[in-house]
Amino acid sequence: MKSPPPAFALLYAEALERHLLRSGEQALHHAYELGRQALGEGLGILDLTLFHHGALSQFANRHPSDDNPDWLELAADFLAECLSSFEMTLLGYKEANHRLMIAHEELKSEIEERKKAEDALLHAKKLQAVGLLAGGVAHHFNNLLTVVLGSLELARGRINDKRIERLLFAAEQSAQHGAEITRHLLSFSRQQMLQPRRIDMETWIADLASLLAGAVRGDIEVDVRIDSDVGAVEVDRAQLDLALLNLTVNARDAMPHGGSLIVSARRSQVDNERLGISGHYVVIEVVDTGEGVAPDILPQLFEPFFTTKGEGVGTGLGLSQVHGFAHQSGGAVELESAPGQGTTVRLYLPAARKAAHMAKPARATPENASAHILVVEDNADVADIATEMLKDFGYSVQCAAQAQAALDLLGHGEQVDLLFSDVIMPGGMNGVELADEVHRRFPNMPVLLTSGYNDAVQSVDATGLPYIVKPYRAEALRERIGELLSAVARP
Repeated sequence: MKSPPPAFALLYAEALERHLLRSGEQALHHAYELGRQALGEGLGILDLTLFHHGALSQFANRHPSDDNPDWLELAADFLAECLSSFEMTLLGYKEANHRLMIAHEELKSEIEERKKAEDALLHAKKLQAVGLLAGGVAHHFNNLLTVVLGSLELARGRINDKRIERLLFAAEQSAQHGAEITRHLLSFSRQQMLQPRRIDMETWIADLASLLAGAVRGDIEVDVRIDSDVGAVEVDRAQLDLALLNLTVNARDAMPHGGSLIVSARRSQVDNERLGISGHYVVIEVVDTGEGVAPDILPQLFEPFFTTKGEGVGTGLGLSQVHGFAHQSGGAVELESAPGQGTTVRLYLPAARKAAHMAKPARATPENASAHILVVEDNADVADIATEMLKDFGYSVQCAAQAQAALDLLGHGEQVDLLFSDVIMPGGMNGVELADEVHRRFPNMPVLLTSGYNDAVQSVDATGLPYIVKPYRAEALRERIGELLSAVARP
């Protein structure tokens, strides 16, 4: 055992004294550095222990009147920090290597999680870009489909030739299918106009039992499991029905030789950072024992028009509708699958917190067939179809291409009992602004607005003004206008 060098002894004594008089992290750090220096100069633990007691005696001699009861404990902390430099050597390379392996595994796990997050973000941006494109195309198709469907309906009502009527009916069915695809695209792009209402899940699944039974074959066993405390959700009923039907049809097609389908619903507290949801949700789970899906195509399943089915089977829009509906409703959807192990789809919908007061639907009343309607529409083809429909209903119809032209007609004293206007129009005044001006001048005149653009429909919905979404059918337009005219006619 060698004696500590005088210079080192002086450094240690000074550092210990500073710590005892002004203890703190800096002094303890100095003790650690002194330990490393002692280790480098070949001193051992016993060397430092004996030297520590010598330095402690010197401190006691210098400060005989110090009655601090904690100085012995502080001195012990100082020595322990100084000796900590020997810990790595005493533990040996085995402990160091073990820690290094743990750190390596943690880093590897972090890299994998980061890659998953980056892949998920990239996929979400891809879906968003596709959704924006799909939504834009769908909006333009709404005007086209309004003209096509309206023309076919009018033509069918004016032809007595059964053969031609069948052809027109087939064309109308195809146009309706096109309108359905448009709604799917709007749903995927989260631009579908939803009409949420409170839905009791137990009642809902009971109502859909027959629909589920009709959607699958006899060789598929259906098992429905609903928790008694599942509660309610507040979503668009039609879109929810369609989402479950799409999932059921996908499950059926994945089990060509039969199997089992389990549909369950439960209420759950969810905190899922990956899905981006947190809170109380109703989880609808659809599990099949089908063929499953390969891992490399799982990320593509929610993309519109992507399908694992054969050519001519389905449109590839079922899961995209489920995806768009879930996210637009404030929820999420996830899918798990593996070849030969079936598929599980979980649909997360926000649980309803309080009971909604459901207003009783207004009793339908006959419309005033002698009324005068002013149609405001900048698209000439759509204006022509709307005019023909309204004339078929027995109304007198005038048209204006812009809001100002409509106001000029009203200002000249033209008889108008109801104004039917598009929302998006050129000329500096949209349909909502036109409705406000008409109500200011003619408080009792009903106004019905229409649009195929979801943003426009949402702006109308926020005002509480009546509206009908393009492409509208003749009977739906008849009922809507009849309701508004009858409401004015009632005393």
